[in-house]
Amino acid sequence: MHGLIHGAGLDRYYELRRGESAPSPQLRPDNFAWLDLQLEDPAHRVGEGVVRLRLDLQGVHCAACVWLLEQLFARRAAGRDLRINPALGTVELVWDTRLGSLRDYLAEAEAFGYRFGPAHAKPTPRSRGILVRLAVAAAAAMNVMMFSLSYYFGLAPGEQGPAYVMFGRLSLVLCTVAVGVGGWPFFAAAWRGLRRRVVHLDLPIALGMLLSWSGSVHAYLTAGPENAYFDTVTIFVALMLVGRWLQEWVLERNRNSLLASGGIADLYARRLVDGRLQAVSAAELRTGDEIWIAPGDLVPVAGVPLRREVLVSLDWITGESDAQVRRPGERVPAGAFNAGETGFRLAAVEDFSDSRLHDLLRLDDARGDDADAPRDAWHRIATVYVGVVLLLAATGFVAWLGAGLQRAVAVAVAVLVVTCPCALGLAVPLARELVHVGLRRQGVLLRRNSYLEKALRVRKILFDKTGTLTRGLLALSDDSRRELLALPAAERRVLWNLTGRSGHPVSRCVAAALSLSDTAASGEGAARLDPAADDVREVPGEGLAWERDGVVWRFGRPGFALPTAGNDDTYAGRSVFSRDGAPLASLTLVEEMKPDAVAEVALLQAAGYEVHLLSGDAPARVRAAAAALGLAAGRARGGLSPLAKADAVRELDDRDTLMIGDGLNDSPSFDAAWTAATPAVDRAVLPHKADFYYLGDGVAAVRRSLDAARRLRTVQHGNLVFAGAYNLIAVGLCLSGAVTPVVAAVLMPVSSVTVVAATAARLGAGRSPWTS
Repeated sequence: MHGLIHGAGLDRYYELRRGESAPSPQLRPDNFAWLDLQLEDPAHRVGEGVVRLRLDLQGVHCAACVWLLEQLFARRAAGRDLRINPALGTVELVWDTRLGSLRDYLAEAEAFGYRFGPAHAKPTPRSRGILVRLAVAAAAAMNVMMFSLSYYFGLAPGEQGPAYVMFGRLSLVLCTVAVGVGGWPFFAAAWRGLRRRVVHLDLPIALGMLLSWSGSVHAYLTAGPENAYFDTVTIFVALMLVGRWLQEWVLERNRNSLLASGGIADLYARRLVDGRLQAVSAAELRTGDEIWIAPGDLVPVAGVPLRREVLVSLDWITGESDAQVRRPGERVPAGAFNAGETGFRLAAVEDFSDSRLHDLLRLDDARGDDADAPRDAWHRIATVYVGVVLLLAATGFVAWLGAGLQRAVAVAVAVLVVTCPCALGLAVPLARELVHVGLRRQGVLLRRNSYLEKALRVRKILFDKTGTLTRGLLALSDDSRRELLALPAAERRVLWNLTGRSGHPVSRCVAAALSLSDTAASGEGAARLDPAADDVREVPGEGLAWERDGVVWRFGRPGFALPTAGNDDTYAGRSVFSRDGAPLASLTLVEEMKPDAVAEVALLQAAGYEVHLLSGDAPARVRAAAAALGLAAGRARGGLSPLAKADAVRELDDRDTLMIGDGLNDSPSFDAAWTAATPAVDRAVLPHKADFYYLGDGVAAVRRSLDAARRLRTVQHGNLVFAGAYNLIAVGLCLSGAVTPVVAAVLMPVSSVTVVAATAARLGAGRSPWTS
């Protein structure tokens, strides 16, 4: 990524980007079939050859990202105007199609880790409504504070009577407005909880608002406005809304970092009609349609290749890592990708509505959103808290009733005010926001607020293999690499000419190894392609053959490279390089693990987690991967279909599983798991079913998210201990009559500031080695 930025002369990106940022994602190339429909829509034309498009945008994290996209756009003569809204994840652009292809700009931006897509109607963010309520409450609080200052500095009835009365009435009205408008989200949530017989933290907050307001009104009516504490009540409401807004805003920001997915509606294809390519929605495909599948494109419906053999990858739907050859007339399943270097024609043998892909792409999420979050601990705390506070207030009222009704009410109100959970109401969302920020810097973006509670119950971590723990690429084993480089230079040259022109994954792997050898680096031997090698013959599914100067060179499966070996299984599972049927080298290719996979799996097991490997790939490969990762053979299962994998997840799940996968075949497993995560930010459906998604080339995000949840729990427990000690002392003083409602109104924000400051210090970036 640095090479791209530096090579494009965009080094100012690093000046604009402050601090550490999330790593860039690895994206499959987009075929931009959806773009053709956008450009053809008359509603988007604003002049001859000029279009105005509103698109969804993924990957913008900061001002530096906006600047980079603007610079790339400004270098295009066809670009007229570009407006990016990073908060909503949208972009509006004006483009002159006569001066250049918009596809080229979008592809260039994609290389930097950004992705565009058709715009989807998005619901009004919940944080926006909270922000409006916060504005009302904050405005009321500032005005009430101004009026209260006049009483603190001596405003009294008499000559100043009109101002004394007017300021008191205005304070009452503004405080009532603040409680009514700003307190509504808490009142509504508390009422919904009570209807479901669930007590959560919003109930004591709602009670605190109502009782503080009631006590202040009582003081205003019985002792005058100078004895009321409308300013404290309005500040309390405003601060509670700040916490609630932070909680909603950070989740919406993470969700908007992804393209909105319509599932099936986001899938497009190119259909051949009268010899011309026509972009259509996949839902329109019918049996008999002829479809063009470009390199890297998804096969939307099952079909049969026309005219020639094709190379396809099934890793997205089955988890199989090897590319497979399909000959004309042989079925290619829906969900496969074109793994070759050229496009091919495919005849559909089913309607899209009948395809397997149609079922797997449904956005149904059996796990729901946050409804199943394990809030049992908070429920118990809130239930006990509310009961104890009301009991203490009633006790104080009864105990002081002998001193008069006004004195008894003052004691009860003081208890209710001093115990109001302002501190926890602020500290809980602040702690969550700090955790979100710390994870986001590391490329871990939470989509559901419930994950931080669910993660505490996780005991079993279930990994998919291909694309999750492995890169989906092949690599030579260490022994095979040494054997390859030990070949004489002339034989390496032949092998390079055999593999250098092939698009098969095995050939590409061997060619890459040869090109990086010492001989190749010096400019000699294998690095030079021989024009005569244009005669190399590739036999699909078997290997490569080249006859030169009367010598037949072969590379491929043992039975192909060694035609006279018969049933000899000495070279089983290997790729053999031979000369006239005599073996020169036998190479073992293994899947390339992500750089931190082995270490991270070891750390997770050391932390007490039960790690399993579930894959649709061949059982032998799964067992080999498990051995490399240090997993017991009993915790690795291969050859699983999507539904069989989901059944395996259900078998293991006791509301304690975390499923990590990147393929469409993992979609049913996501529904079956307690919680789920994916690195596949460029795939349909999965990121929108996941509790979090992560960026970068590795799996450390899994451990980081679990560590963050435990760290958050530690901090919250510390806050509860402080709150318990504070309330014990404060309530004792209130019941003794030493604390009036006004003094209680001062103690409440002091305790809040203390808890918030402690939370920020413990979870802030400067004191958080767990996010380093």
